[in-house]
Amino acid sequence: MHVELTSAAPQATADFYSRAFGWRTEASPFLPGYLLAQTGDGPGIDAAIMSREHQEQAAIIWIQVEDIDAARAAVTEAGGDASGEVHDLPGEGRVGYVTDPDGVVLGLKQPA
Repeated sequence: MHVELTSAAPQATADFYSRAFGWRTEASPFLPGYLLAQTGDGPGIDAAIMSREHQEQAAIIWIQVEDIDAARAAVTEAGGDASGEVHDLPGEGRVGYVTDPDGVVLGLKQPA
């Protein structure tokens, strides 16, 4: 449902994607160093570009779930890790990171 790209220089990275692919970015109202990116009109996946201060993995795929607590339990039961915190984003829903057994970070979002 969403992909995050991390960068040592988020604005410079946003400028690159804007020039190369026409992405439009705006600062997140929730998190400094986090830019929301509209990747184009029509169907597709939008993105975000964030400072590596938040996460170091180069790209993070976000998965929409009906129940974030149940999804985190399923991740743990399947051999992953769900020890990070879940946060409420006003008007957006509940979000949090988990990792698969190889340590790949995934985002989970339960819409509001």
